[in-house]
Amino acid sequence: MDRIKSAETVRDHLNSVSPSFCLAKWLQVTVHLQNGHTHSCHHPKTHKIPIEELKRDPSALHNTIYKKKQRQTMKDGVRPEECGYCWNIEDIGSEQISDRHLKSAEDWALPHFQEIATAPKELNITPTYMEVSFSNVCNFKCAYCAPHISSKWMEEINKFGPYPTHNKFNSLDHVKENDQMPYHIDEANPYVEAFWEWWPKLYTQLKVFRITGGEPLLTDNTFKVLDYINQNPRPDMELALNSNLGVPFKLIEKTADYMESILNNNKVKQFMLFTSVDTIGEQAEYIRYGLKYEQYIANLEYLLTRLPKLRVIVMCAFNALSVPRFHLFLKQILDFKVKYFEMHNSAQSPLLLDIPYLRYPEFLSVQVLSDGLIEKIRNSYNMMEFFSEKKMGQQKGFEDIEIVKMHRLTEWACAPKDPRWVKHIRQDFVSYFTEYDKRRGTDFLETFPEMSQFWNLCHE
Repeated sequence: MDRIKSAETVRDHLNSVSPSFCLAKWLQVTVHLQNGHTHSCHHPKTHKIPIEELKRDPSALHNTIYKKKQRQTMKDGVRPEECGYCWNIEDIGSEQISDRHLKSAEDWALPHFQEIATAPKELNITPTYMEVSFSNVCNFKCAYCAPHISSKWMEEINKFGPYPTHNKFNSLDHVKENDQMPYHIDEANPYVEAFWEWWPKLYTQLKVFRITGGEPLLTDNTFKVLDYINQNPRPDMELALNSNLGVPFKLIEKTADYMESILNNNKVKQFMLFTSVDTIGEQAEYIRYGLKYEQYIANLEYLLTRLPKLRVIVMCAFNALSVPRFHLFLKQILDFKVKYFEMHNSAQSPLLLDIPYLRYPEFLSVQVLSDGLIEKIRNSYNMMEFFSEKKMGQQKGFEDIEIVKMHRLTEWACAPKDPRWVKHIRQDFVSYFTEYDKRRGTDFLETFPEMSQFWNLCHE
């Protein structure tokens, strides 16, 4: 509740500068070093970092000329089109809390409000929250992912070509047009070199540092960072690591050893593991192709048991296929919250559920769904309300921030849609998963029997 109240206060604070002002555009950055792309925050589309800008200053990994123009646009009160993730939520109603408000209220952002509000437009900003991807090497090819992010997807598209949707989903032509083709992991990469050049200075200013992928545990640079932090503690910095937890167990153990050393010696303020799964069981395996759900749960429980100081954030990229059995997934998350809170008697819940809504590809978003399936989303939201911390007890139920994210997702799913657009993306839904099953030896209707009526509707 404190986070919600803080975001509501910050909303007015931001709007005093302009109704489109957001601190994340200055202070948060995700850099995809495998292809030299960046964005701030992680919601907008990425853009290429020009090599000539990088040669002048490695901080161009964050401070591109393009991004500086977007920052000024925000100060001028104009909504950058690339920030539609938040405008979608804010346009539902003025009372809605978007990520613009939540992120700007964070400890890594809000203390810098005055500095950013008055900063000249050409100033190079050192981010306080950085997320970095070193490589696209990955052992999964999730239904909504892409070749420049997953090497497994790259292999499939090279073999079979793009999917037969209206926009040729995952066509390498699109990747090449956007200059997103990744460097091979063994190839000299000027963006990785620039990162390590900037790193010693950058490291001293960061409040949050997060490693993403691909799959980070399959990349040597991840362990190079962990070695650096072991040797150069930052007790005021939060460290975060993404992992699909589907790698060989020896890598899970190796990572746990690093986590244990860093946590037990207070070398960072907090160590957080971000791990993704979108529903339960075989339906989760269908979405996140390569996932073995029982192995995933076993690895998750191993880390939660061994590392009582570890904070785990389970990220659900909530999409159309999350819906049928999401209530069962919520039950498992709730059981884990209670079990590991009681096991460690910790001051905070060791596990948090994050529920960003999937926008792309559009045919996988919840807006493609029929009314009956959208009602299931509302039922899941009601379940979270029923099992809230207010009713279950502190750290034993769903936190307010978890419930708020589910509520805004529900409202977005129910927002009016152009019937022509819905027809268009439902055609893509059927085309995509028909080809998906053909390539991967899966069976949509066998895996999602609850969606058979919707499947027939899409065919019509």
